[in-house]
Order: sequence, then structure tokens, then C-alpha cells
Amino acid sequence: MTPDFDKVATLLADNKIFNSVSELHGVICGQLCAGGKEGDAALTWHLLGQENKPSKIMSDLIIRLQSNIREQLNSEDFSFQLLLPDDDEELSLRLHALSDWCEGFISGFGGAYAKGDSTLLEETREVLKDFTAIANVDDREQEQVENNEQDLMEVLEYARMAAYSVFLQNQPEKLNTASDLNNNNSLH
Repeated sequence: MTPDFDKVATLLADNKIFNSVSELHGVICGQLCAGGKEGDAALTWHLLGQENKPSKIMSDLIIRLQSNIREQLNSEDFSFQLLLPDDDEELSLRLHALSDWCEGFISGFGGAYAKGDSTLLEETREVLKDFTAIANVDDREQEQVENNEQDLMEVLEYARMAAYSVFLQNQPEKLNTASDLNNNNSLH
């Protein structure tokens, strides 16, 4: 189940945290997709540019989101969803939120990826490059997309499935299982 965007936004605002909900969600997704562990809010907090330690409320929120995101990414029903404003919000607002999510993902991935760049798979490199392009959408490009709901939906679906792909590529237990299945199905 995807957390409620508006409730998370209210919690951030009430605690004077000016990062967007989508950026927070993206940072956590990036961390988990890089192989980061859940249960520690400090790295997420640091990657959001916050200087002090997170309050109990913020720490609990981050840990709940980590758990929720990991559960969604591990689910076989592909239930993972980006945490963005509802579809009835203005297209420009949703595009900006997607840009924030991608920027957060890149920060989270970079902050949690403990291996050298040379170990990144080509597909992961492509996803990070694509997410960088989405994060850097400027106002002119936003105006072009604003009138095309279908384009935004396609980019959202790409981002969702790309996050799954990066998650699977960086989970040793998942890669070993997939490798074992391929080895068992090969002819000798």
C-alpha cells in the first residue's frame, strides 16, 4: 500500500522540513535500490540536506517509508508506486514532483552505493542517466509536456519499472536466485 501523499506532506510541513514528499520518497528508493539497509534514518536525513539529527517523528516516518518501499519492491505483484501528487492535480505540479523524485533517487542511490562506479551495470548507468535528464527538466520542457497527460504517464511508468530494475540488479540475494534459475534451466 502506497503511503498517503497529503499526510506525509502535512507531517513534513508541520515539522518545518522543506524537502518535497516526492524527493524524500526518491531518496529512500535510491538508497534501497543501491542495496542500502532499512531501519536507519540518519543517512536519509543527511541526504535530504538536513543538518541536525532527525526528530523521533521524522525518524519514525523515514523508517516506515523504508519498510513500505522495500515491501513494495519485493512484492511479486509489482505494487511499487512513486509517491507523487494525485492524478487530479495539475500536470505541471506532477511533473515537478517527478523531477524531485528522480533527483532524490539519484542522491539516495549515490549516498548508499558502497561499491565503486566500475561495478555499476550498464542498465543501472542508463537508468541513472535517464533519471538525471528527468530531474533536469526545465520550464520550457515542462510547458511542452504540460499539455500531454499521456507523455507524463509513460515517463512515470518508465521510472517505476526502472526503479524495480535497479533494485533487482543491486540485491545480491535476488541476483543469485535469478542466476541459479538460469543455470538450472540451461542444457549441458
